[in-house]
Amino acid sequence: MKFGLLCFGFVAVLSAQKFDAALAEKPEMCRAFAEVDARANLIQKEWIELTEIPSPSKQETLRIEYMKKAMARVGLTGIEQDAIGNAWGLLKGTGGGPELVFAAHTDTVFAMDTKIKVREENGRYYAPGIGDDTGALVALLHSIDILRQQGLKTKGDVVFLATVQEEIGLLGAKYWLDHRAKKPDLFVAVDSRLGSIGYGALLIEQFKFTFEGPTLHTLASKGQPNAARGAARLILAINNMEMPAPPEGGSPFLPVANVGTLGGGTVANATPGKVFLTVDIRSQEMKAQSKLVEDVKTLAQRAANEEKLSLSVEAVNVAHDYSKALPKEVRLKHPLVQTTVAVTDYLKLNGNAKTMPIDSGSDDHNIGVAMAIPSIGIGAILGAGAHSLEESADKASILRGTKYLMLLTVALAGLGQ
Repeated sequence: MKFGLLCFGFVAVLSAQKFDAALAEKPEMCRAFAEVDARANLIQKEWIELTEIPSPSKQETLRIEYMKKAMARVGLTGIEQDAIGNAWGLLKGTGGGPELVFAAHTDTVFAMDTKIKVREENGRYYAPGIGDDTGALVALLHSIDILRQQGLKTKGDVVFLATVQEEIGLLGAKYWLDHRAKKPDLFVAVDSRLGSIGYGALLIEQFKFTFEGPTLHTLASKGQPNAARGAARLILAINNMEMPAPPEGGSPFLPVANVGTLGGGTVANATPGKVFLTVDIRSQEMKAQSKLVEDVKTLAQRAANEEKLSLSVEAVNVAHDYSKALPKEVRLKHPLVQTTVAVTDYLKLNGNAKTMPIDSGSDDHNIGVAMAIPSIGIGAILGAGAHSLEESADKASILRGTKYLMLLTVALAGLGQ
């Protein structure tokens, strides 16, 4: 089926980078685009099936086993799994092109016993984990399968990496890149909004603050130190913090400090001996990050002092070392970023607006940035409500995402013979 002008009815985007609009007009690529639509029900059915497999961080075994079988099904070779749990497979190139790694994570933030049943309403799927990051895993599987089916080969090798423990510090990607003797030429994490391109890395640190005081019966608690009040003081103080201004061209949502978990106490009729809370601190600049960390620690100690409590601070997730990262302008001008911008604009994933890559990121590509590997973060679906029980995703977006990944794969790794 013809899609109209230029297969998609889109105007070609001229680029000095690796993407040429003629690539998208090749008969085999047009057939590949048509195949995505032909198997829409199959793609969406697998999306539902994979979403309903529980996969909390450090408990990804069921999904990883599924992914290894699926990788073999779509024709990937050399399928392996490492000690931390990551699984990957290879789409061998014809030679002469860069090695391209696509990474998507298998873990979610939801406990193993969370009820996960996908429901559909008005063209959207609703379920915990439907978007973050299950849609990307499925889109990558089918993009590889269809490229092979249509005989579209790449010059460079393409590696599909299904990572673990992304949600607790990008630990799977870090382990894989640290332990791989040969670093990839290009690293692409598929884990955000379709149409977005992040070429930088967030500084992310997480701390656990534990306030400790006496355990007293309610009748003896009046006017006495209370660990719960200490935690409450810190929460309110963080809420009232004045945040540094975001850097030019950076995310308006940053810098930020967020209280994510809290708990403590054992009974309703006594003061809690211990109360803890965790704080997630994120920014795009080392100076801002250091100031935020110190400010939060100072506020925590002040809260403990005011309530006459003891305080312990535990680093849950320490920021990765970005001292070796390539300069911002070098990363922005790299063919990886500029080619991806050209493909994104060709497919009009952001409508008629010019795609603006941002010097930010909070997914597996952060590790590549830290290691001076050309790396970006992109998306394959349009989702909302990530990390909530009402997480949702646009049902049809995965079809556009699959086409995007196919075209991007050939553009970045080169069209083989």
